[in-house]
Amino acid sequence: MGTNHDSSTEESTLAEIRRLLLEALPSNTDLTPLRGFKMDISANTKMHRLFFSIKCTCGTAGLLSVEVAQTKTTEEITTALPLLAERLETQAKAFRSMPCEIHTQMRQSRSIPDFQANN
Repeated sequence: MGTNHDSSTEESTLAEIRRLLLEALPSNTDLTPLRGFKMDISANTKMHRLFFSIKCTCGTAGLLSVEVAQTKTTEEITTALPLLAERLETQAKAFRSMPCEIHTQMRQSRSIPDFQANN
């Protein structure tokens, strides 16, 4: 994983990171990788962003993400995989623990009261 950042290299790098991350997640994960989804949510443009969706039985879909510095090597990413997978699982747990009433408010773009997941 070098530092060449043309779009074809970046996409193959993202694909490799996504593959490694999916292998690090539990085999029964309900997270769906969003290939090709791009959103500039970080002020740091030197990060690869990987997005995943999660769905609730009430019909609400959540967007989860992790970031990996573009300068990281495959070895460094592989070492960090347990932490990256844990971060995604923590986000998923928080989404799953929200009552459907909160999910409905999220879908309808209403103001959502502070909600702290009990971990």
